[in-house]
Amino acid sequence: MSVVNSLELINRLTKENLDKYCSKADVELIVLYILDIKRSELYRSNPSVDKVQLKKIKNFIERRNLGEPIAYMLCNKGFWNLDFIINPSVLIPRPETELLVEKILSFYNSKPLKLLDLGTGSGAIGLSLLSERPTWEVYCSDLSFDALKVAKENKENNLVNAHLINADWLSAFENNSFDIIVSNPPYVDKDDTRLLGDGVLYEPNEALVAKERGLSDLKHIIKHAKAYLKGSGCLLVEHAPEQSKEVIALFKNFSYESIRLFKDLNGDDRVSFGRIES
Repeated sequence: MSVVNSLELINRLTKENLDKYCSKADVELIVLYILDIKRSELYRSNPSVDKVQLKKIKNFIERRNLGEPIAYMLCNKGFWNLDFIINPSVLIPRPETELLVEKILSFYNSKPLKLLDLGTGSGAIGLSLLSERPTWEVYCSDLSFDALKVAKENKENNLVNAHLINADWLSAFENNSFDIIVSNPPYVDKDDTRLLGDGVLYEPNEALVAKERGLSDLKHIIKHAKAYLKGSGCLLVEHAPEQSKEVIALFKNFSYESIRLFKDLNGDDRVSFGRIES
């Protein structure tokens, strides 16, 4: 077949890959990427796919069926209201993490404040917040230089002026610096079977795995963040649902106030919040 309509091709390739990793959504994204068109054009014009393009599409599908994440293959992932460049130096932003952005925006208006996205990776959290609150002063920190290179590209592409900092957690900052500290730190135990899930093996292990059953980095952040928050400042962290009781206990042990636990769209305990005394 030398030429085929793209919508017909998507349906055919979806049927051929029913029991594999590559879903219909993945096939569609691959076709859009190879044809360099938007979804609206796909369904409006149903453009043809030639032999060269078809070969590239099938190659991408083979890679996807071997477990490679579609975001790494296409070097792109949407998060909140932005598009992010993604490569294996950073975690792929997940919909669950948007809960951090949602909650912070619901708590704070456009009044200027200072926020730290701790362990920023691609910059997804901090840059998304800054796109909604351009009056804020946002710092995005990470230990990984490679991650910060990705965050720098995303900062420039999305036209937001965040400060990028290379730091081991809070080591680069002064006490009483921030109104908000937010973090999606490593929180997976090294023996967790979720590390064997679709595509996870391709993601940076150091951004996923933490010691003490996944709790070590959460403990470090909750313990030390208080000193870096201004009066009435708050800390929000993402964690696994099964860690929620222990994370809430940590907030209590380190004397945070107004402690709250929030569920993600799946109904799972995903984000914990605490405020310090004014």
